[in-house]
Amino acid sequence: MASITNATLTITHNHTKKTARPIVKCKVNFTTAELALMKLGGTWFKLKCQLWGEDSGFTGADDYLYTYSTVYYFPDVTPAASEDRTFDVTVGEGVLDEDWGVDEVYGKLILQNLVYPSTVTKKTNVVSHSF
Repeated sequence: MASITNATLTITHNHTKKTARPIVKCKVNFTTAELALMKLGGTWFKLKCQLWGEDSGFTGADDYLYTYSTVYYFPDVTPAASEDRTFDVTVGEGVLDEDWGVDEVYGKLILQNLVYPSTVTKKTNVVSHSF
C-alpha cells in the first residue's frame, strides 16, 4: 500500500495582520505495482490535508480546525514512485486558536485509494504556539 513520509508542519504567525500561514509538506510513496497500475490510466489515489488541535484535556478528543481546499490526485501527468506535495494557506489566527493559552496544532494527511477502498493517514509534528 502507498505510504506517506516526511510529514512536517510549519506555521508563521503575523501578529499585526492577525493571520497564520500553516504549511504542510509530505512525500507520497507508491509501490512498484501501484506505479505500474497508475501508468495504465485512471485516477487511483486522492490526498487531502486537515489541521487539528491536539488535546490532552479531560475529553482527550482532538479538535478539528481546518481542511485545506487543495486536493491532489494520483497519478499526475508524470507518475513517479515518490511525489512531494505541499499544502499552503493563510488563515485568520482564530482558526488555529483551539484552547486557552498555548495551542498545539498538527497536520493530518489522508491518502485514499479510490480503486481498492483503503485509507492511509499520517500525522505531522505538533507546533505549539499561542494564536
